[in-house]
Parts: sequence; C-alpha cells; structure tokens
Amino acid sequence: MLKFCPKCGSSVQEKMRFCTNCGSAIDDDGTQEMKPVKPEPDTVKKVGRKIQYLLIAAVFMIFLVAGLGYLFSQSSLFVQSDPVGAGVYLNSEFRGITPCVIHYLLPGEYHLEFRHEGYPSWKKNITVTLGQAETINADLSDNLIPEVKVLCFSGEMIQNTTAPATCMYKKGEAVTLSGTAVRPHPKENPSVTITVYTQGTASPLKTQSVAIRSDNSYNLTLDGTTLPSGNYHLVASLPSGQNSTVAFIIESQEDTNIRILRQIVEDYHKIHTYSLYDYFVCADMAQDVWNIVETQGMQALLVAGNIQNPDAGWKDYNHVWVIVEAAPRQWVALETTGGFLVYKKENPNYYRGIFFENPKDLKTNMDLRRDSNNEIERSATIVSQYNAKVSEYNAELDYYRSVLDFYNNKYAGRGLTAAEYQESLGVKQTIDSKELKLVQLKAELDQLTITYNNEKQIMDRITAQMNDLAAKGAVLMNS
Repeated sequence: MLKFCPKCGSSVQEKMRFCTNCGSAIDDDGTQEMKPVKPEPDTVKKVGRKIQYLLIAAVFMIFLVAGLGYLFSQSSLFVQSDPVGAGVYLNSEFRGITPCVIHYLLPGEYHLEFRHEGYPSWKKNITVTLGQAETINADLSDNLIPEVKVLCFSGEMIQNTTAPATCMYKKGEAVTLSGTAVRPHPKENPSVTITVYTQGTASPLKTQSVAIRSDNSYNLTLDGTTLPSGNYHLVASLPSGQNSTVAFIIESQEDTNIRILRQIVEDYHKIHTYSLYDYFVCADMAQDVWNIVETQGMQALLVAGNIQNPDAGWKDYNHVWVIVEAAPRQWVALETTGGFLVYKKENPNYYRGIFFENPKDLKTNMDLRRDSNNEIERSATIVSQYNAKVSEYNAELDYYRSVLDFYNNKYAGRGLTAAEYQESLGVKQTIDSKELKLVQLKAELDQLTITYNNEKQIMDRITAQMNDLAAKGAVLMNS
C-alpha cells in the first residue's frame, strides 16, 4: 500500500519508518492509504536549501580529499652547509640561505647548488622520493683548491714592468706582509709558513709560521733588525706544497740616501732647464737643490770649482754644484744642471774647489768674486794708466835730458854774444818747462801708485775673505 509523508507529502515505501526526503517519522498503521499532501510554501524552500547545502558539502569533501592527496604526495628538503650562509639554488632557482627547509617538492630529480663567497660552487644532483623529508649536509671545503698569495708593504715601492712591485725597507725597519691562503681539506693545519732567503741563495735565513684567519687572510711582521742590507725573496707555503714568492730590498742608510738624492736631482732637472749655463745660473740651481736636500736631514755643501781643469784657481772657477754626505765620510756630488749623480771615481774634479756650508756663504763668495772681478778691472785700468804715464814721463825725461845736454854743451861755461845769450834763455825756458812737466808726471805716477795700492789692499781683503770661506768649507768636508 502506497504511503505519503504527512509533513512534506513525498511518497514513502511500505514499512519505511522515516521520510527519505525530510526525515520525518512515519506512522505505521499498516492499512491506511494516505493521499499526497501538498507542502506549504515555506516547507518547499527549506527542502531546496537543504539540498543546496548537501551539494556544497559534497563538493568540498571532494576537493578536501583531492588536496590532502596532493599534499601527501609531496616531499621536503632540509639543507645546511659548512660554513653557513650559502645561497641555495634548486634547478637554478634561488630557494634560501643555509640552513633552510624547502617544502612542497614533487618527487623527481633535482640539481642542487650552494654558492658562498670565498668557496667554489658546490653542486649535486639529488632524487626526491614521495612523501619523504630529505637532509643534505654540504662541506663547501670539499671543492677548495689549496692556494696561497703573499704581498709586502712598505713606504717605498720599486715598480718593475715585468714583475710585481718590489718593497723597499730601510735597515732595521720591520718587514710587513699580508696575504690570503685557501687551506686544503680537512683543515688540520690552518697556517702558512714564511721563509726568507737572500737573493740567489738556497739556504733560508729565517722561518716563521702564521695562522690563517677564518676569512682566509693572514698578516705577519718580520723583525728587520736581524737582516743586513741587500736583496731578498720570501716564500709563503702551505703544507700541501702550494707557495707564493715576493721580493724585497733592505737598504743601508747610504743606499737610501743615494736613492733619495738621485730622485731629487732627476726630478729637479725635469722641471728646471736653462738654455745657457754660466757661473751664476748654475749657482742658483745648486742652491735650489741644496735646500731640497737639507729637508731630507742630510748634510749638504755647495761647491764652486772647475770640473774640466783640476789645476784651476778660484779665479777660473766656472761652475757650482752640490755635494752630500750620503754616509759618514762618504760624499756624492749632485750635478744639478745635468740631473745626475757623480761619484769621485768618475770625475774627481767634482770633489775639488771651494765648499760652502750654506747658500748664504755661497752668495757671500759670489759677491766677493764679483767685487774681486771689479777690483781686477779697476787695477788693470790703473796699471794701464800708470804704464802709459810712465811712458809719457820717460819720453819727457829723455827730451829734458837732450835739451839739458844741448844747453850744457853750447852755452854753459862760455862767454856768449848777445844773440847767443838770448838763444840760451829760450833753451833754458824749455828746460824749466820740461822740469815742471816731469814733476807733474811724477806726481801723477805717485797718485796712480797710491790708487793701485789701495785697490790691492781691497783685493787682499777680498782674497782673505774668500780664503776664510774656503777654509771653513774644507773643515766641513773633512770633519
């Protein structure tokens, strides 16, 4: 017998206790046939809403099951490195910095790469399995190639076109080194061995080890007081055999001074050139260089002399230069007009002449020399005038004597006629005139003699002053 739900009117099968549509209880009288009941409007809406909810829930369950299945089918990867801080690249895509975890990886083959400054790239192909958490530990030192580099540092560097710069140290100065070293793996001996050799020899002078820091750098300062002046090379080596070499020079004080002096005179010559060299021009140049040398703390003298003629006297001196004590009692000449050094064995004339302690003494000498030249010119003029006056005096004297002889022979001691007497008076007048002329010429000669003697005294004073300056310089040169 067909039954109907009294609440929603849906047909229900016989013996069903609940409506399959709305879930309401069905009375079971077993015999009564019920007619369909038309549901109220509100009841219809409720039924439709329930159906909609049921459909949404079903769809959600489908997606939930699918999503969980997708998630459970993926894997994760935990990556770490020594040292930490490496960039992680999976199939060339950046995925983080070690240590880190990479989630949601599908099963399959991947290319893993670590990148870290100071280390070669670490690469590996890996396989990710379904639903597994993989761990990768990478020691970046595995790919390191042992390597060592060394450099030296000093206040003076000698540049060489075919090799790195060579360090220049003064005698006793500390030798400063710096470098980098890639240690072989495993890191059992994190140090660099430094060995110093004299250039051209195989026997080491000293050996010292220095620790390598965590950034692969190292520094070392060697005691330079135990190394004599000369050329050296230094080898930095690793236990695995890799090494690097650097050259350096330790200068004696004389070598340092010679190098400085050469640089001074060459640099000066580059920017100070003259088309005409004379005593006063080269004196100006020498004074400039003397001042530069004095600022270096070296004793310098100015020299006036003649570099061509070793026997020349001071009146023939035509050149001025500088001489410097590069080491105790070791002097070197600076040719300031040419821009080079001159050693005694090359031209000993550079080590002769008048030596001056400072430009003031040289200027005094130059003034004295100028005065001396003026006195020489004046003395020469006086001598010329004196000689001319002597010639005139001698001529007048010869004429006087000839007239006097004529008078004595013709008129003296004889009786004279009136005509002869008058004639003798004319001759006597000539004799008196010549005597007066001779007296005048003698006075002029005496005055020239006095003037010459005065000039000679001035010249003697000038010469004495110049000799005093020369003696002062000689003492400085030989002290």
